[in-house]
Amino acid sequence: MPISKNPKHTHLLRQLSISAALVLAASGSAHAVEYTAVDTANSSVTFSYQQMGVNMDGSFSTLEAPQFSFDPANPANASVVLQIPLAGIDVGTAEANAEVEKGEWLNTPAHPLASFKSSKVEALGDNRYQLTGELAIKGKTQTVATPFTLEEKDGAAFFMGTFTLKRADFDVGEGDWSDFSIVANDIKIAFKLSARP
Repeated sequence: MPISKNPKHTHLLRQLSISAALVLAASGSAHAVEYTAVDTANSSVTFSYQQMGVNMDGSFSTLEAPQFSFDPANPANASVVLQIPLAGIDVGTAEANAEVEKGEWLNTPAHPLASFKSSKVEALGDNRYQLTGELAIKGKTQTVATPFTLEEKDGAAFFMGTFTLKRADFDVGEGDWSDFSIVANDIKIAFKLSARP
């Protein structure tokens, strides 16, 4: 096909080439974003369980992220360390909050923080990932794995997922409270982390 020598055509081709290059560059940079700062004020960790067959909900008022690095284009290099001050637990009433801080439950004077440290992140496709790491509560550590989804919007990333832990694995609810017919062993954790580059 002969190349046009018309100056207008040449100018148009140059503009199209520049536009295409800009689009490709923008597309490449969008996938190269690494999120390193968790917006703790807009992040949350909640939980749900059954007590005497009744569904109950709770939450934590504070979340800390002393280490966070996640690049959607290279999830295998992600590094996540999260901490939750357990004194900020809310299970519905001040009396119940004081009860779960006692030794039989969370023993917050001796173990004020729950912590999570990642060991592996795998891409599952369609903005879904699998996060594996060590969860420590009340001096006990267990390996947990949780799927999560990633949503990127307006320069921020939102990491959302759920997983279930066994409270007995962490000695949460000892003595009379170890009866699972009173408080179920399964505790469902739901998290939403907001992060920026």
